[in-house]
Amino acid sequence: MTASSKPCIGIALGSGASKGFAHIGVLNALEEIGIRPQVVAGSSMGAFVGSAYAAGCLDKLEDWVKLLDNWRVFSLLDINWTLSGGVLGGKKPFQAFFENFAYENIEDLPLPFTAVATDLYSDQEVWLQQGNLSDAVSASCSIPGLLSPKLVAGRWLVDGAVVNPVPVDVCRAMGATCVIAVDVTEDGASNRERRGGEVKNLASEPGLSEEEPGDTEQVVTDTDSEDEAPLNNLFMQGREQLSQIGQRLRKSGPYAPGVLDTMTTAMEILERRHKRSRLMGSPPDVMIMPKVGGIAGLEFSRAAEAVDAGRAEVERTRTWLEDIVPRL
Repeated sequence: MTASSKPCIGIALGSGASKGFAHIGVLNALEEIGIRPQVVAGSSMGAFVGSAYAAGCLDKLEDWVKLLDNWRVFSLLDINWTLSGGVLGGKKPFQAFFENFAYENIEDLPLPFTAVATDLYSDQEVWLQQGNLSDAVSASCSIPGLLSPKLVAGRWLVDGAVVNPVPVDVCRAMGATCVIAVDVTEDGASNRERRGGEVKNLASEPGLSEEEPGDTEQVVTDTDSEDEAPLNNLFMQGREQLSQIGQRLRKSGPYAPGVLDTMTTAMEILERRHKRSRLMGSPPDVMIMPKVGGIAGLEFSRAAEAVDAGRAEVERTRTWLEDIVPRL
């Protein structure tokens, strides 16, 4: 087999905020079965994980994200008090990870790598293949409204998912003859279903519903003494008021989503619709879709769960992957 006829495996890592940590598990599991991508393209969180893989530092990233808890996530939020460009500045997370990184520029990486971003004013798709690695990744991850745009080479750039959520065509342009795409936004267990289950209805709780009385139903009996009667009456009045509150909650439905949740969910909807049309025009050879629908877009403290979900999906489809993807 000549050098020109050798297969070249590319991996296109899609957007998905905290869900995108599943890419780590996918890449590690692919390596373990002998599938090693030679070119890497990523949008948003896919660019973040893809840069670590292209640098040979995926283990370092995995160790870092598995330490994330609510407190560490909060400490990385550089709130932009002027709200110019976004709620968050978006510098701290990238500075924390890329500090003392072995490679400063994209062109220095051992594997060819492209971070996809969007020009805010020309609406052009921008492929970042040269220049400062940290700047390129942070630009690709700049969720509009949440993270401030990044000025790179004189252009204001935002999230690559706006124009190309799963950059399969970028891998093709980089020379890939077989493209594996990883999409973390199509899991059927939607966040809305998960969050809807968290809103408790007081009227359905035992002891508060007329249809399902609890043990407190037996407080007033024929044997109650006259001294106990006022206390029992007070208890019953309180129980009735709680029941009325429960009925009102049942009519009002779930609580309204917060501003950050609204922004990220709306972005996910737009990305999914745009992504489907892009993939119809440039489909991958293999699509891997980790089951991360139960993880909300901003639940970065659940990174370890996302990593495990990525690994589990590769293990589940291992036989199919080994039949389709060439090993080098």
